[in-house]
Amino acid sequence: MTNNKLLIIAKKDIGEAFRSRSTYFVIIIMIVLTATYIAGYVDTVKGYDKQQAITYSHIFLDSLAYVMPMMFSIFVCSVFANYSVIVDKAKRNIESLMATPVSIKQIWLGKSLAVTLPSLLVGITIAILSYCVMDFWFVMPKTGIFIIPNIWAIVSAVLLVPALLFAIVSIVTYIQLVVTNPRIGNFVFSGIFFLLLIGVNTLSGVGLSFALIYLGVIIVCTVISYFLSFSLTKERVLLSSKV
Repeated sequence: MTNNKLLIIAKKDIGEAFRSRSTYFVIIIMIVLTATYIAGYVDTVKGYDKQQAITYSHIFLDSLAYVMPMMFSIFVCSVFANYSVIVDKAKRNIESLMATPVSIKQIWLGKSLAVTLPSLLVGITIAILSYCVMDFWFVMPKTGIFIIPNIWAIVSAVLLVPALLFAIVSIVTYIQLVVTNPRIGNFVFSGIFFLLLIGVNTLSGVGLSFALIYLGVIIVCTVISYFLSFSLTKERVLLSSKV
């Protein structure tokens, strides 16, 4: 029964987000980013022989397999986050939702799922397509082989990125629920995103694996969400909506 309530809450918000033009604008941005990755790869391997190209391509594509699912999913998330709580508060739908037989924590989880699930679907799908396009049309002609990412990159995309995204979205959704201006949550989301990108680039540059970086962020965000859950009440959400 609880799962059904969460899915009902999430389904409505997902439908609204997919009707937004902003979603498709972000998809175009991701395609443009993929084109820049391709241009950078082609320019780098231009003077390489086959063996050098194979060595570089493994490193390059492994890095993309770690970064693209995370980055693309968060890009989509930045749009979907506008429809989970902000629209409901603007239309005063949040009060009606809390009048139904669902707890505030179920609303919190449902709203978080409404952002996380479609963001993962779109982000990871485009990341996979981008990887395959680059591998088939640009890497194979230079190396003669289709390069499969290493197992940890695959595990990261399938397990760590979804957990990472949900952990971040949970914090942002909490902020949107309890503050008077829910758009503050979007600023927090942008801040976390840029800190994550800077952290990933910095820590991976000193030899720390992407998987360990993601796992560390998941643990930190999960602990924060756990403690935030104790202060989430219907009264607090209602007061923030009436101001």
